[in-house]
Amino acid sequence: MTTSKKIFLALTMFGVSQGISAQDVGFTKQFSSCMDRANGVTINMLDCIDAETKRQDMRLNKAYKNVVSELSSERKKQLQTAQRAWISYRDANCQFYADPEGGSLARVSASDCLMSMTASRSKELEGMSDQEAPAAAPAPIKPIAKPTTQSLTGPQKNAVRAAQSYLSISAFSRDGLIEQLSSPAGNGFDRTDATKAVDSMTIDWNQQAVKSAKEYLKLMGFSCSGLIQQLSSKAGGKFTESQARLGAKQAGAC
Repeated sequence: MTTSKKIFLALTMFGVSQGISAQDVGFTKQFSSCMDRANGVTINMLDCIDAETKRQDMRLNKAYKNVVSELSSERKKQLQTAQRAWISYRDANCQFYADPEGGSLARVSASDCLMSMTASRSKELEGMSDQEAPAAAPAPIKPIAKPTTQSLTGPQKNAVRAAQSYLSISAFSRDGLIEQLSSPAGNGFDRTDATKAVDSMTIDWNQQAVKSAKEYLKLMGFSCSGLIQQLSSKAGGKFTESQARLGAKQAGAC
């Protein structure tokens, strides 16, 4: 991985949490400030996430109590059952991200999952307050990319998990993700295993191109042709020409 890519990953690791999701689910300003000061250092980011999770847990408890106070006895029982089921799902879902072979990145992913799901549930409960009935349950959270074949070897399955972690941080083209997994500066997987792993996953490369284009535009200004070149360049995003054009257009550069 190039130095610029490492810096980019560190800066964008929690781009969703601090950007769109921050507005959607209500992360605190303290969290945003803490992450700015963390400077991409794992232990610092974990401290920020843990502190925000505690704040969101307090928010969750308050929202739950407010809703309960407005419900009939029967509805209170229903909400209690739903809340217990949600807690079990949240804990199991986030524990899945704590891959013992995933290193510090897996710890960050698992912690971020717990924080984000707690904040999302808090907002949902807050929306139920002063309503006669709870709002419709949100759609189940889907993994960014899920293996679609069952014929993978152990190393290939490990490469899939590594790919999922990378995709949770930043956008990648097919060639870029394979290179990241197989590069000695990346994960060092055999290139055949990395290719098989990536090709076994359900990934919308057009969507990845759009996401990558937006990430580049956050870093600096690009002309339409400049962004297309950056996205398609072998030294850049390694997307196909058509994917690069689509990404640049939908990101607003063209």
